[in-house]
Amino acid sequence: MVKKFVLPGIVLIVAVWLAGCQTTAPAEDAEQTPAAIEPTNAPAIAISDEPPQVENDAPAGICEDTANVLSRVDRAPRALFRALAFDNRAGTADGDGIVLVRFSIVGEGLAYLIDEETAPYCILGGNEPECGEWPRDQAGRFTWGVGGPVVQPGRYNVTVEVLAHEPDSLSGNNSCSWNFNMQIVSR
Repeated sequence: MVKKFVLPGIVLIVAVWLAGCQTTAPAEDAEQTPAAIEPTNAPAIAISDEPPQVENDAPAGICEDTANVLSRVDRAPRALFRALAFDNRAGTADGDGIVLVRFSIVGEGLAYLIDEETAPYCILGGNEPECGEWPRDQAGRFTWGVGGPVVQPGRYNVTVEVLAHEPDSLSGNNSCSWNFNMQIVSR
């Protein structure tokens, strides 16, 4: 007779335990749940007041073999980096003669793409003068753009493409691009 009640008793105990887990999970467990659905198994960058640490040579790249479509990448103090781009036939201010700057970051299960149509051209979006702050999610973790995936440590390839209104007089193309690698490390 004892054997008849062991299995139903265990099922009842497991059901009560599972129900309790769903309603009384501590807040810190709730914060860890999104990490389980991130593109990689790598741990997220620890929550900090400082943006993720990027190790590489200074972002390299300029539009090469162009006479008019000119661009370069500069670090943004709290938002990774930005591109400066202009067509010197339209003017020399950032954005003159430029349709958009397209950024892509690929690596660690991430394929991040953003088209910036207004200067300053910020890799993480936004148009504040120094590209503002690196975006964060509700838990305070740094993200790839507003509402994007949580930043993971690892190696990434960055591509920057500049699209101008008019073809360059030297290359004949209305775009130029370059890429470089970067490493994001945990703090």
